[in-house]
Amino acid sequence: MTVVDPGLPATAEHVLPSSDDPVVAGAVTAVGGPPGLHARISGRRLWTPLRVIVALTLLTCTLGFLQKAPCRTHPWANEYQYTHMCYTDVFALYFAEGLSDGKRPYLDHPVEYPVVMGAAMELAAKVVHPFAADQRPRRFYDVTWALLTACAVAVAVTTAKLAGRRPWDAALFALAPGLALHGTTNWDLIAMALAGGGLLCWARRRPAAAGVLLGLATAAKLYPILFLVPLALLCLRAKKLRPFAVTAFATLLATAAVTVPVYLASPYFADVNGAQTQVATRPLDRIGDQGLAALSPHVIATLSDGRTVTGVNSVYRFFDLNQTRGADWDSLWFALQTKRGTPLDANLQPGQAPHKLNQGVAATFLLLLVGIGVLAYKAPRRPRLPQLLFLTLVAFLLTNKVFSPQYSIWLLPLAVLARPRWRPFLVWQATEIVVLFTRFYFFVGNDKPGQGIGTWWFLTAVLLRDLALLGFAALVVRDVLRPEYDVVRASGEDDPAGGPLNDELVEAPPDRVPALSR
Repeated sequence: MTVVDPGLPATAEHVLPSSDDPVVAGAVTAVGGPPGLHARISGRRLWTPLRVIVALTLLTCTLGFLQKAPCRTHPWANEYQYTHMCYTDVFALYFAEGLSDGKRPYLDHPVEYPVVMGAAMELAAKVVHPFAADQRPRRFYDVTWALLTACAVAVAVTTAKLAGRRPWDAALFALAPGLALHGTTNWDLIAMALAGGGLLCWARRRPAAAGVLLGLATAAKLYPILFLVPLALLCLRAKKLRPFAVTAFATLLATAAVTVPVYLASPYFADVNGAQTQVATRPLDRIGDQGLAALSPHVIATLSDGRTVTGVNSVYRFFDLNQTRGADWDSLWFALQTKRGTPLDANLQPGQAPHKLNQGVAATFLLLLVGIGVLAYKAPRRPRLPQLLFLTLVAFLLTNKVFSPQYSIWLLPLAVLARPRWRPFLVWQATEIVVLFTRFYFFVGNDKPGQGIGTWWFLTAVLLRDLALLGFAALVVRDVLRPEYDVVRASGEDDPAGGPLNDELVEAPPDRVPALSR
């Protein structure tokens, strides 16, 4: 079913943002305004929408490289990495994870990330090994930047393809300030690229391939496993459980296929006198004597000096840290604890999990998931997959005890696909910039009292960012409850990312709301 709005100039395939979005329409006025209804803009040409979006992504990633570049060459002294806003985990963890000493992730040193991320770290470390020792750290960042830029391009391409007749919407991702600021803060773009590929396979009705890519994404960063929740809700509503079952099974199988072998081959480490020290051999070496007990993620080991420590399998360290860490700086839980003056779990011993905090996180997230489920079921028309994906990740990030700055880029492609409108997108991105600025100067104040800024300046920025996200999510919920406001369906498609879901009977489109008024 195709709906063509005579007031919406488009090529035979593509919706033009200059006539669809009020912000873009205002911006192009300076260069003559949007194309007219009878402008000839189709046909063969060099700069197709996809190529333009790739070029814009490369430009943004290059700006991101320049923004981080000072931290590649300047000593991190006197809060330099914060005052110049160039801090990146990529450079810091080259040393902290033992890569600078030639240690292999998991096998020689525990790494606090899932195995695909560790593989990327080891690959970059091997590539830079032939360089002189004093050159390796910066070259490690350079190689990682190139890898992550390729991933950013992959995300931009999959976003454009998932947008259907609206590929220009992917320009929001390509030009996002968050991509420049956080594209190389950590390795998150690897998971995003794999997840984007999985969603594209789903859109093309290849549920097994979608599951494999989502599984690999989960083995890079855990959040893509949450994609199964919206898929389950929509498949239940559409009575399309078979493709969901295939995707879910393939996701779990792919995650296990790359994680379990590394787990079995990885020894156990404990923090001994401030250093990660191996305290037990890998499960494969002990399974003959200990049986299935050798597969436990924890072991009790006795040191040479008689002390008893708990060793953690180096692959499981990621999960162990997530269980035992407290509320991080950028989370609402940290703001709550700061307001109360005490943490939710008082008098915790080192390594002890904050059970009250963990229970609060789980309860609030599950409560929001129930709300999303009700929305999916009660909506007058089946919600689009990106809409529920975006709402699910917003719920996860706002209720989680950790909301690291780079986590915000997880939302970028989903926000673009859920509600491709520049104004709310730019408002949200502006708050992300303020959070990053205040976060770094809050750290300066923590390290050097009397300098930087106070805690509540930073927490105010965090609350503004969270309000912007809630406002964006509220607009998505409105689009779900009142489909006539959904600009994607208004351009003539059901759900470009829907894949097997679109096989159900297509409902009649609602009355259009004028495009530039949305």
